[in-house]
Amino acid sequence: MKKFGLIKTAALFIFAVTLFAGNGILFSEEIPIEIDGIVVRADEVKRKLVVDYEIPATGEHKETEFEVGDGAGFKDFKKLNQLKKGDLVSLDYLDYKPTPKAIYITKIPIEKTFFTHKEIAGALVKIKANQKGSDAAKN
Repeated sequence: MKKFGLIKTAALFIFAVTLFAGNGILFSEEIPIEIDGIVVRADEVKRKLVVDYEIPATGEHKETEFEVGDGAGFKDFKKLNQLKKGDLVSLDYLDYKPTPKAIYITKIPIEKTFFTHKEIAGALVKIKANQKGSDAAKN
């Protein structure tokens, strides 16, 4: 009887593995990689985007061509041909071989000004110091 239970359990396990593997459930999720860079060229017809970016750990500049699938998301533009050489972009991609696949592209408007937490904290310290200085001058 024990032997039958073991065989039944093994068969159930093999069935589950076959079912889930067929649906891709056993494989780990693909984790997108994010980069910020400058557009070198964009080709709407071939669905390709070339971006120049810096690798933060080494400071090395790298130019990479990405495939832009039909399901890719865009923010602050509607079509790939609206990206021009020199545009700033933030890009989420999957590291497929031989060509990585862009899944989400955000065009970063140059008009917007971005500050780091350090810059904001420094500005607040200066404002606070100026307030104390003006209070002391009044006395």
